[in-house]
Amino acid sequence: MDTMIQLYMEETEDLLQKAEECIIRLEKEYSSDDANELFRIAHTIKGSSYMAGYEDIGNIMHRIEDMLDCARNGSISFDRRIVSLCFEGLDTVKRMLQFKKDGEPMEMMQDLTDSASGIDEKIRAFINANRTEEKKDAAEQPAAGIVSSLLSREPRGKNKFYISFFVEEDAPMVSPVILMILKSIEDIGALIYSSVTDSYFSGRPGGHETKTLDIILSTDIEEAELYTYFDLPYVEKINITDLTRSKLEENDYYFNNNDDACYIAILGVFAKLYDMFSDRSEERKAGREELHIIESLRCEAEKAFDGMKCKNKISAFVKDFNEFFSYAAGMYNEQPAINDGLRSGIMTRLTELMERANNFSKGKHVFKVFKPEKNKFIDRLMNFTGMVDQSTTSIIFIDLSMLGILH
Repeated sequence: MDTMIQLYMEETEDLLQKAEECIIRLEKEYSSDDANELFRIAHTIKGSSYMAGYEDIGNIMHRIEDMLDCARNGSISFDRRIVSLCFEGLDTVKRMLQFKKDGEPMEMMQDLTDSASGIDEKIRAFINANRTEEKKDAAEQPAAGIVSSLLSREPRGKNKFYISFFVEEDAPMVSPVILMILKSIEDIGALIYSSVTDSYFSGRPGGHETKTLDIILSTDIEEAELYTYFDLPYVEKINITDLTRSKLEENDYYFNNNDDACYIAILGVFAKLYDMFSDRSEERKAGREELHIIESLRCEAEKAFDGMKCKNKISAFVKDFNEFFSYAAGMYNEQPAINDGLRSGIMTRLTELMERANNFSKGKHVFKVFKPEKNKFIDRLMNFTGMVDQSTTSIIFIDLSMLGILH
């Protein structure tokens, strides 16, 4: 028996035993802890069954999970009928598992398939008969593929997340893992975007399988709770970005923003500093004149910062900007010779700050930065300058760090 399947069998048998113990306790007295534990067990067995290729077991556990989730969120009442359906469903799953383990005759498997179908219908009917009208539409299962089905749901959740899933390199098969993720999504919300389509699951065997899945999910589930739903076998890691409007607002970029004029003033300060520190005279000493220039430039920059609207957005930049001025002023106070090593360090920090300032202005105005590689330097520079809007660009900075003297 394949190692993965053997591990699946052992873990599922253990989980089924724990599920039975939960049901026995729930039959005597309701406990939210036992109901939640039973739901988690159903969720885990469902996911691992889909991954192992046992969709029949996955489907029945999915239906049990649906029923338990309705009971947990209060859309149906937890009573003895749920306990009875859980007992019946788990008994069928145990027999299916034994069949797959021992290789029983196919006639018996047909009986189990009929039994599973009957339980599925009973649970569907029970949910539809007992949940509120508002919830009934969600219980209907579209005939389309799982991706199309999820995309067709109306996004009603208060939260929106962009999620990237990364499948482990040693996963024996990727498509069952992707299916398992989508089945989990089916329980908690609607897809707005998916990087895979239904055709992915009908591709030829042996074809290239992507190791990542990117989705946009609409859900009422909070971010912290999502990690529990997606703690699935062979999912190595996930990355969740909150797309809720209030969370994105601080990154808004205003096209008619007076901050542009402030950035122009700041970049003018940068240009003066750049010229000042680019003096390569080895004999030149730092003096009071240079210190006075730096202090004047700092005053210009502070006035520009005071005129900006989005101070919270650039607070880290302002801190680093001020640290740079303090460093430069301190250097001049100590009266050192401006050698190549010191000049190089200053120029590197200055260039980094210039690039960050340009990112804030999105390159609309003031300057552009060209970072060439060694190959075809002149041709690439000509192409770059040809694309620059000369009416809105005052300066082009060329990064020469990749070039040698021959270039």
